[in-house]
Amino acid sequence: MKTYLSIDRGASNTDFVVVNSDYRILFKKCITSRRWDRIMPSYREIINELSPDYFVFTGSPNNIPTEIKELFSHADEMESIAFGGANAASRERCIVVSMGTGTAIVLFDYGKVTHIGGTGIGGGTMQGLGKLLIKETDPLIINKLAQKGKSSELNLALSEIGYSEIGFLSNDLTVSNFGNLKSKEKTDGAAAIQCMIAEVVGVIASLTARQYHLEEDIVITGNLSRSSYIQNQLIKTGNLYKTKFIFPKNPEYLTAIGAVRSFRSTISHPD
Repeated sequence: MKTYLSIDRGASNTDFVVVNSDYRILFKKCITSRRWDRIMPSYREIINELSPDYFVFTGSPNNIPTEIKELFSHADEMESIAFGGANAASRERCIVVSMGTGTAIVLFDYGKVTHIGGTGIGGGTMQGLGKLLIKETDPLIINKLAQKGKSSELNLALSEIGYSEIGFLSNDLTVSNFGNLKSKEKTDGAAAIQCMIAEVVGVIASLTARQYHLEEDIVITGNLSRSSYIQNQLIKTGNLYKTKFIFPKNPEYLTAIGAVRSFRSTISHPD
């Protein structure tokens, strides 16, 4: 059985994964850097220890070293996102939402991939606002703080401007993120940051899914989607918009795995 090394170089992190022909993960590693001088030692270590048969690259190729450029096959990033999310969720049709530094939204339709769009809201937003507002940038710390906080201490709710409801919106829904600053607690700040990210992504993804009649098939991938607070807020948004979010295992590596799937869909291999 052949093995595949895939590298996904994003705006903040670089993910390595080695899978076999059945897409079973044999090795995975994430480094919090996109610099080639940080990437190459990990790459060479994997090569020496695992000797993969095929090599696939996706993500940003900026200043790519000749050693990588000549050896690796390039997989389109949007196709990698789509193939990775769809197959992890066992869907033939779905919306795949990749929550990385920013957020990309793609349609997977029986192997055909369409880049729908996205938003600049994502993990980079969380780290940037975390540094400015609560002096924290570590995603794990921000998530732990958010679990103990109340986003309502910084957000303006519908009830606070005198409405019991508007349309299908209940009175506890956010009218304005950071529109009513009542607290300086780090926990509340962390909750408000993650709440804003999840609400923005959740609404955009839900409206997109409804447009394509895929309300039950929104697959969430990317490093940021590991946050339990983000997941809970997405579920709340889904309940409001009558959509369902799916959270596959190993979401941070699904684009890298999807790159292998995309590559194999276009190239015939003996295995």
